[in-house]
Amino acid sequence: MIISILICLLGGAIAGILSGMLGIGGGIVVVPLLIYLLPVMGVPAALVVPMAVGTSLATIVVTTLSGAYAHHRHDKILWSWVALIGPFLIVGGIAGATLGTQLAPELLQRVFATVLLVLAVRMIWKTQPVAEDRHISKGPVRAWSAVIGVISSLVGIGGGALVVPLLHYYQVAMRNAVAVAAVCSVMLAFFGTLTYAWLGQQVVADKVSMSLGFIYLPAWLSLSVASGLFAPVGAKLAQIMPVRWLQRAFAFLLIVVSIHLFVSG
Repeated sequence: MIISILICLLGGAIAGILSGMLGIGGGIVVVPLLIYLLPVMGVPAALVVPMAVGTSLATIVVTTLSGAYAHHRHDKILWSWVALIGPFLIVGGIAGATLGTQLAPELLQRVFATVLLVLAVRMIWKTQPVAEDRHISKGPVRAWSAVIGVISSLVGIGGGALVVPLLHYYQVAMRNAVAVAAVCSVMLAFFGTLTYAWLGQQVVADKVSMSLGFIYLPAWLSLSVASGLFAPVGAKLAQIMPVRWLQRAFAFLLIVVSIHLFVSG
């Protein structure tokens, strides 16, 4: 258990830096990590994947809150975008969390592996949007926000990796897009966490000690402490250095993790 906690602290630090730097919630690090660690920490196999997802979302609340505050201090948050897409991310997040508690663990693991692969491809071949004026049609933006909420809450990511390209399409600058994604991730992860905690009460019951529904508290605490401390570091790095090389290096890591999840699922 002690070794697992130490690994969670290290994973939380990495997730925090990536959250602040790239506008992602850190779930693409935390969920695979927990899928490997939770069985060692005594969680039954049938509960591992939904508990990994629920615990990841609970961690993202802390990580992105810390990162969002750092972005706010740099005055990078476009609150008009937060108001436009935030409520629909929340609705989608609640729906995704509800669906995530109903799916077979093996299917959920493969869904997450697919999302990882898509995100990796986007990171490798991502291009800057064409410099042209795009009319902001609120209907499609809201619809895509709800879809992003469903996917993110289903697989335990904060949504930033999907919100950023949506904002890029509408010519939002990278640093502003990362800041908006951080705030929206707080909102999405908070309501997703409540849903996983509530729906997991009857399922988990006495099967796992030190849990709140599908939230495994020892892992959540260690991940949250480390990620919360290091998210501002990532946010500061995002202001002073290019992140293109890190995106591509991280993308190859995602591909390796995705393949492993497919094989082991």
